[in-house]
Amino acid sequence: MNVNGKWRHALVGLIIFSATLAGPAPVSWAAEMTRFLVSYGGTAGYQLPLWVNKEFGFSKKYGVDLEIILIQAGSPNIQALLGGSLQLTQTAASSAVIGATQGAPVVIVATLENKLPMLLISRPEIKEPQQLRGKVIGINRFGGSNDAAVLMAIKAWKMDPKDISMLQTGGTSARMAALMTKKVDATVQSYPEIYQARKLGMNVLADIGDFGFYTNTSNIVTRSYLQQNRAAIKGFIKGQIEGMHYVKTNKEGSLKILRKHLQITDTEAVEGTYEFFAKRLLRSPRTELEGIKNILTSIGAGQRNAAEFVDMSLIDEIEKEGFVQKLYGN
Repeated sequence: MNVNGKWRHALVGLIIFSATLAGPAPVSWAAEMTRFLVSYGGTAGYQLPLWVNKEFGFSKKYGVDLEIILIQAGSPNIQALLGGSLQLTQTAASSAVIGATQGAPVVIVATLENKLPMLLISRPEIKEPQQLRGKVIGINRFGGSNDAAVLMAIKAWKMDPKDISMLQTGGTSARMAALMTKKVDATVQSYPEIYQARKLGMNVLADIGDFGFYTNTSNIVTRSYLQQNRAAIKGFIKGQIEGMHYVKTNKEGSLKILRKHLQITDTEAVEGTYEFFAKRLLRSPRTELEGIKNILTSIGAGQRNAAEFVDMSLIDEIEKEGFVQKLYGN
């Protein structure tokens, strides 16, 4: 499939941008190693397995020399991937699904989060969901995971979307500022921001993850790269699985890496972030098709087959080989 014109736009600039972030390649690579440049779409606790993978060189054991770079937001990551400057991106599944429905030849090969890692929080005077009627809820942007999270909550509370208004207020810090200044009455946030919100007297109305599957942080590649480089992607995924295992079994080490990447020193905030994300990690990063179906429904493409957007063949191989079972010892 040809890449839609919308995705061609700005690719050149993003390729240059990504290459600049990546820095110069090492002078020489070990003959058996595959250089693997991975972008990630935000600095938050859900990136912890990738940070751990890089920190301890887990993927290197499987022939993959991993480098990681930060490119904020989902669409720029997909665009950079399509431009060929990345081997893989770890970002929101919705970005891959939207791109694929528009002709981008991308596919999800693993998923770290099958539920949205967000909580809906409100100002101190709003203590119950029904008090949101007629109120304004701040989101990052329309068409993203924020508004999907709000709509999932509204549906679960048996309210009509017309009962509330959504306002685009921007990223994490902007949404928190809008809440504090009463520009909005509620918003969606994750950790460590939830810890800050509670200290400010805000109320947590819901954990969006309780309302069902909505595939989020995923590993995404182009279909051509998957076809030509299965061994490298498989080695990377094995490293990810080891990273997930480390997070689930080594709290102190994980906290150290969180402090380094989140650049926060508040012990309770870091521990809250770890506890929130570690308990959500599964043993194997398999994509739940129900979560893809919900993304498709939210973008008006509910008639599409969710299986079109994922390729679990490498996960199947890894599981059949007993890799996950051996790692956990049972």
